Amino acid sequence: MNKSSNKVLWTILIIITVLVLAAVIWYALRPMRDRAFIKSRLEIGGNKNVQLLQQLNDEWTLPEDYSLEVIEVEEVTMEWIQKIDAKPVKAILQLHGGAYTRSLKDNGITYRRSAVQYARLSGAGVLTVDYRVAPEHPYPAALEDAVMAYNWLLEHGYMPDDIIIVGDSAGGGLALATVLYIRDNGIPMPAAIITMSAWTDLNYRRWTPSYVGKEKADNPYISPLYGDFHNFPPMLMQVGGDEKLLNDTVKVAQKAKEAGIVVKQTTYPGMFHVFQMLFPKLDDANSAWEEVEAFIKDVYAGNLDVK
Repeated sequence: MNKSSNKVLWTILIIITVLVLAAVIWYALRPMRDRAFIKSRLEIGGNKNVQLLQQLNDEWTLPEDYSLEVIEVEEVTMEWIQKIDAKPVKAILQLHGGAYTRSLKDNGITYRRSAVQYARLSGAGVLTVDYRVAPEHPYPAALEDAVMAYNWLLEHGYMPDDIIIVGDSAGGGLALATVLYIRDNGIPMPAAIITMSAWTDLNYRRWTPSYVGKEKADNPYISPLYGDFHNFPPMLMQVGGDEKLLNDTVKVAQKAKEAGIVVKQTTYPGMFHVFQMLFPKLDDANSAWEEVEAFIKDVYAGNLDVK
């Protein structure tokens, strides 16, 4: 082998080494990119709001007239909250937020607070799923666990017309993806969907969320924005006017309306991502929950014209 060939070979080896190192660094830094994205788009805005949420969580205890039962199904933990001595015939399936990377271990108090809130407003039992999260468990783990939880409710005697699926942020996107899957696989549809600041589009030009894994980010079961919403149940979709994910809600609501679905989409001016979790201290959060209550009552009363 002559010197020219050796030079070409070494050049190729160097290029391959650089590419491999770049790939290793790219994947090693993915958790940092995830955290940066969560901080910029998927967290309650501003230190003051973060501190208020922490204060609300620190001061919260489960009300004496409500019970919390931890349920283990197929190695997935679920929490069931209901009023003590009640036998609710209706159920709400809550899918928590956290960018598909944070479990209930990280933010469980927030979702116990909201579970009790949903139970108070509806009289239903509330099932919150601690679905598996990325990067250890990318798609379809969260979707599989959400569908499993919905089927668990059906198997335990809850009628589809008595089940509402709710979710905020990533949980809002997951709620939509779950209903897409339910519809596409012939499973009875729930009565309604409620989303708060839903993350519906994970398809970014320069970044791939860890939940996407090896799949295409425009898969509707990952990014429901790309889905078809025909035959969907009524939906209430809330979003803050100042949040970066505003269009994730607005565009889905528009597509659903064009498919003939009953959709109530409310944008709260000046509000930030998942502002609803600052109830009862934030007036707009209280207004949003009043809207949730009215929507739930309309759905359970069979009044589907909730526009």
